[in-house]
Amino acid sequence: ILEEISQDAVMYLINALSFDAQWQKTYEKHQVQDSVFTKEDGTKQEVELMYSMEYQYLEDEDAKGFLKYYADEKYAFAALLPNEGVSVSDYISSLTGNRLYEILYNRQDLLVDAAIPKFEIEYSTKMNESLGSLGMKDAFDSEIADLSGIGFSSRGNLFISEVIHKTFIAVDE
Repeated sequence: ILEEISQDAVMYLINALSFDAQWQKTYEKHQVQDSVFTKEDGTKQEVELMYSMEYQYLEDEDAKGFLKYYADEKYAFAALLPNEGVSVSDYISSLTGNRLYEILYNRQDLLVDAAIPKFEIEYSTKMNESLGSLGMKDAFDSEIADLSGIGFSSRGNLFISEVIHKTFIAVDE
């Protein structure tokens, strides 16, 4: 997660999430085929698509999708594809927690002919500014931070210089 550590660093606050699970119904070799995926901007990309029949249909006024369960059925992959004319960024911006809950809660028991591209994606961000806007400001200020309850430094007050969040997702057969 960290590529280098500053000599002045005393501590880091890092958020990382790990989820590793098998599909309830894994993909067989014949269900994974080379195909062409059309991106939102209209460009085409060669990908491996994983084909399956799923039984939980998702829909709202702006998107359609399905659920694909993991082995224990406690968790599921929710795939939502915005309708023609609705951009992915606009759809994501409109998707609140309550709206997502409603989509998942109102799933329908319908047969879905599904295709998911195999993919990997990585995301990393520094969260200092976001946390500061939520009111967590003192912890980032070396003059007024009070983290004495967890330790001390001969260099002065302990404070948080960076909060890092990193996510890696790999979806395959």
